[in-house]
Amino acid sequence: MKTPVNYRFYPDSSERSIKIIKLIDRITYFFKSENDHRFKGDEKEEITLVQLAHIGDMILMLPAIKALKIMTGAKISLVVSSGNFKIATKVPFIDAVYVADAPYFSRDKKISYLKFLDQLRRIKTGILFDVRGDLRNNLFLKLFAKKKIFAGYNVGGGGALLDAELPYVHRGHVSKRINPLFNYLNLPDPVFSEYWEPNDLPCVPIEDVTLPEKFVLVHLGTGAQARKWPVQNFIQVIKGIALYFPVYVMGTEADLSPDEMTEISLLNNVTNCVGKFSMLQSISVVKRCTLFLGLDSGFSHIAALLYRKIVLIFSGTVNVDEWKPISLYKDQVTIIKETVDCDFTTGCGKLKCSHNICMTRISPHRVGEAVLRNAHEAPAINKREIN
Repeated sequence: MKTPVNYRFYPDSSERSIKIIKLIDRITYFFKSENDHRFKGDEKEEITLVQLAHIGDMILMLPAIKALKIMTGAKISLVVSSGNFKIATKVPFIDAVYVADAPYFSRDKKISYLKFLDQLRRIKTGILFDVRGDLRNNLFLKLFAKKKIFAGYNVGGGGALLDAELPYVHRGHVSKRINPLFNYLNLPDPVFSEYWEPNDLPCVPIEDVTLPEKFVLVHLGTGAQARKWPVQNFIQVIKGIALYFPVYVMGTEADLSPDEMTEISLLNNVTNCVGKFSMLQSISVVKRCTLFLGLDSGFSHIAALLYRKIVLIFSGTVNVDEWKPISLYKDQVTIIKETVDCDFTTGCGKLKCSHNICMTRISPHRVGEAVLRNAHEAPAINKREIN
């Protein structure tokens, strides 16, 4: 190992697992050859990017992927989980999509390692780039995916398995984690606003649904219990917003109780869309809203890429500077966050929390005030025509 690895582990990583990863690195670096894996020919003709985690992680990559496609003209492929496959196949600048369901990233359902490894064997590419920097990703991709150059990060272990170890920018925004690949390819860092268009994000219009000219969209869902805000708080905020704007409520039926579902359905000037639309249909509704109110979720990142005004209720589970939505214009995103001792500034890393004080301490009044202020100030999006 030429230089010490500047590791990045989640705050809830056990001391034992960290010691094991570092031991594996010491052994694998000892046997690592010093071969030069610079380009020899056609490696750059096909670039495959790997993001095996959740929808928000994938959405945050899209502006950089589009810039990569335009700058290189290469065939761009993406490796995603089956839950992200449908939307990924509709993105116009992605040429091919592979499915790989990593058992260690699954939040609910059990996934077979044998099936996962079989999925990886189907990957064949020139340059394979994993954005995660995870020992497990590095190991399985090294052994089972077919590639000419394997590039990625060493921050979670397994750097010795890479052909090209790229410099990881600690505390940088997640959307820029592909930037070192641009540098490796001798390309400038992309400026997202120069490449990204709202219509790049696929959607399916909903027939026979006429949306009002102005409305606030409230999304109740998030991928982890520790990032949830009480639904009764949302209901209180929705009542206040509905005095001034029509409100559309979205999410899944798992986000609220049957009683809460009924209560929302009975509110004046409120349309309950929970569980009614597909992912691609839901995006078409987000595309038309005046303001989006939600939690740290894939849909908040979708709203940002659609140039929507956003009020985001953010938990203490992750670093806000790394995981907040992309801002494509000034004051696009308003973050509401309560700092507590247990978020460790970097985020506690928890998916489940018994007290959830970083969320329960955020008052409905504070949220409602931010929504109304931003909704009244929301500009017309004249920069790009959204169809």
